[in-house]
Order: sequence, then structure tokens, then C-alpha cells
Amino acid sequence: MKNILTAFLFCLAAAPAAGGEAPGPQPYTEPGYFSVTFPQGWVKKEEGLGLSADEKKVYGTEYFGPSADGLAVRVGVYYYAPGNLVQATPEKFIQLHSRPAIGINLDGKVYGPVKAGRAGNFYAKVFERKVFEYRPADALHPKKLHVYEKFAVVPVKNGFFVLNFYAPMDLARANLKFYDQVLASFKPLLR
Repeated sequence: MKNILTAFLFCLAAAPAAGGEAPGPQPYTEPGYFSVTFPQGWVKKEEGLGLSADEKKVYGTEYFGPSADGLAVRVGVYYYAPGNLVQATPEKFIQLHSRPAIGINLDGKVYGPVKAGRAGNFYAKVFERKVFEYRPADALHPKKLHVYEKFAVVPVKNGFFVLNFYAPMDLARANLKFYDQVLASFKPLLR
């Protein structure tokens, strides 16, 4: 049932954005933490089961865009509060996501360098990586799908923000502009 619901959401997300251009922006505010603008027609990720944002101390959302091979383009914006249950510091987040887990790249994933950048008018550390997923995950012979991800990590006095882009390689180039628009619209309400 969960797979059917996920597939339905991906189809809904793909329908208005299949032409590449979204008609206009849709503002989003995470009260007390940040505001951004997502592309019109993209679908907000529904809250799942598990710990609440207050329990994890991670606040934010993801929006889904067009999809291919069962993977949707998505853009997420999150604030990681001090003492959160996911990543202790922005440095640890960057270390975990910007290089292979064991320090040696044995599986063919590609990691770009960590560079200085901007998210809105704020300093950020930015990096990208090319990874892959296997779909369907529970199949005997799953299909290997190449994925492009981009991250902007914005440190603040208390915690940090992460703005991320995730896309199947076939859709990455055409939809990267939407991530850039979200980055440009980013305004932290907490500094």
C-alpha cells in the first residue's frame, strides 16, 4: 500500500512539471526557522511515521518534482538544531555526505570538492555527488539508476541549514534551475 501511495505521489508531481517549466513559485515557511520558495506544481512530502520534528530537532520539508524510473526530482530544506538526533555539526554532515564512508571509493560513486558558495545572501559550503540506487530495492535483479545530488550547508550560531537537490541523472540538468531558485529564495529566520 505504501508503494502504491508513493507511486501516486510521484505521478502527481510529474504531471504538472513534465514540461520542464513550472508556472510560478509557491512560498513555504518553516515557522521560526526559514522561508523559501518552491516551484509551482511540485508536491510537498507528507510526514511519515517515526519521531516528530521536535523529537529529532530537525525542521523542514521536501518537495517532489518530475520523476523517471520511479525516482522523483526533489528539493529539501532543513534546519538542524543543536542537540539534534541526526547530525551533530555542519562539519560532520559535510564529512558524511561529501566523501565515501570508509575513505576509499570502491563502488564508483563520484564526489565533488567542498567549495564556498551562497544560499540566498548567506555563506554556505556547497558540494555535489553522483551516486546510484537500485530499483526496485527488493527485486532479485534491480535496475541500477544514476542519481545526481547537490548540497548547500549553511552554518549559523545555533545549528545549521541544509538545502539539497536529488534527481535521477536523466532529469538533473533540466531541473537544477529549480534548486538554484530555491537557493536564491532562502531566508533563515534564525541566525
